Amino acid sequence: MEAEDQRPYPTVYSMRRRRRQLRHFSNSSSSDSSCARVVISAANSDQFISDLQNALSDDERLSFSSALPVKGESFCSCYDTNPDIFLNRTNDNNKQCTCGEEYNDDDFEWVWDKDNKSQSCLLLNRDREVRFHADYSSGTAAVRAIRPINQGQHFWEIKMTSPVYGTDMMVGVGTEHTGLNRNSHTFYSLLGKDSESWGLSYSGAAHHMGESRRFSSRFGQGSIVGVHLDMWHGKVVFYKNRRPIGVAFTGLQAKQLYPMACSTAARSSMRIITTRSFPSSLQFLCCQKMRQIVPEQLDVTEVLPLPPGLRTFLKRNLYWLLQAGPLTQSMRKRNRSCNSDEGQLLSCKKLCDH
Repeated sequence: MEAEDQRPYPTVYSMRRRRRQLRHFSNSSSSDSSCARVVISAANSDQFISDLQNALSDDERLSFSSALPVKGESFCSCYDTNPDIFLNRTNDNNKQCTCGEEYNDDDFEWVWDKDNKSQSCLLLNRDREVRFHADYSSGTAAVRAIRPINQGQHFWEIKMTSPVYGTDMMVGVGTEHTGLNRNSHTFYSLLGKDSESWGLSYSGAAHHMGESRRFSSRFGQGSIVGVHLDMWHGKVVFYKNRRPIGVAFTGLQAKQLYPMACSTAARSSMRIITTRSFPSSLQFLCCQKMRQIVPEQLDVTEVLPLPPGLRTFLKRNLYWLLQAGPLTQSMRKRNRSCNSDEGQLLSCKKLCDH
């Protein structure tokens, strides 16, 4: 194959040759880098991609799909998620996107650890951003936070600043025994491969003990993935684009854990945009209780008669816990009788009175 050939394929291009190229790609040991670039650079339209997928077997189609960046999952509209950007990860618009990053240096309690990372990881932006496989990928790279977590409530957000594709890109937690350089020349889902780590894949699968289960929808370039590590109850709750997606793992009490991230994708990157911690205090437990009482589709700080100073504090520090969640189908059915915000607010206040 011509690795740098980016000419558009003719309309009458042989389907047989397309199959040969995709089979070469799916069987290649460098499927997360050079061969993937060849396929994507040649794909100038969604129709081309559709034709290729229709020509492949199920296994070939799975390999091809993992090479396509995830589309339509961004927190904002700044990122161009067309597959054509696969070859150009330094797009100026991508560099300029700071949506969801309204924080200062006081909002960072930890950064990535330059002494505990794979060789294929490059730390940038005061160690807040990690770039995996700067030139090409030959396996799996990982990084962990500079300090461990063993008590209290912790929340952090990681923004996907590059196209998201490949065998796996993950965020999660792990113990000091998680091998960041183990099998560095193998493409696999590192976080959750054993009993020492817990990870969420960009595919939406939750991994632990070498097993995976469907947990959420996918995340892609521009997605903001939030992680709430509750050491009091020993659980991990994930958020996507500032919306809760549920409890992924339990039974983590009395452990010492590090925030972690890993990727098999060439020229992929992630950036920490906030890290916060809180004691498991009466104040925090009261906020959790308010979240349980107030209907999920309502923002706690907007519907309760809070003093202005307290409302401002909660909005800044606990927005991820108290904000409105996604409106599910069952919620829509319950709210058909409440056709206005005033009706929902009245219903909420009645609940709170009890």
